[in-house]
Amino acid sequence: MLRKILVPTDGSDLALQAARYARELAAKFGSELLLVHVIQNYYTLPAFSMPDTVTIPLSVLQDLENSGQTVLEKTREQLPAFAGKLETRIEYGPPGKQIVEIAAEEGVSLIVMGRRGISGVTGFLLGSVSNHVVHYAPCPVLIIKGNEPLP
Repeated sequence: MLRKILVPTDGSDLALQAARYARELAAKFGSELLLVHVIQNYYTLPAFSMPDTVTIPLSVLQDLENSGQTVLEKTREQLPAFAGKLETRIEYGPPGKQIVEIAAEEGVSLIVMGRRGISGVTGFLLGSVSNHVVHYAPCPVLIIKGNEPLP
């Protein structure tokens, strides 16, 4: 029923809780888990629009990659008892769009992710990653809002 579960993570408490929730679902259904960390390029944000000729220095990209690996490791630590197949990926780009594309490419059965409330002007300018995923994902999406009991 749930062949593969996609778990986007940014290392936040809600993302870690979503990973634990996904682990329990995966264990019950014999599902694979795919942990994904998406690195948002700062120049894709509306407030940081830059000409196409601007490039990010290699050292910054390496720092972002190292940070992404740390987030994935922190998330994996939440899954110590998981005996099934577990894959991790780092992607670059707008997080909502990347999550939806990965879900389609991988043919995932479910996306389990945390919801982080962004409000005010920031929420208006950036939008909500979970909101984007809920509206455009090719599969069901389970949003963990906080303090959800494990299944």
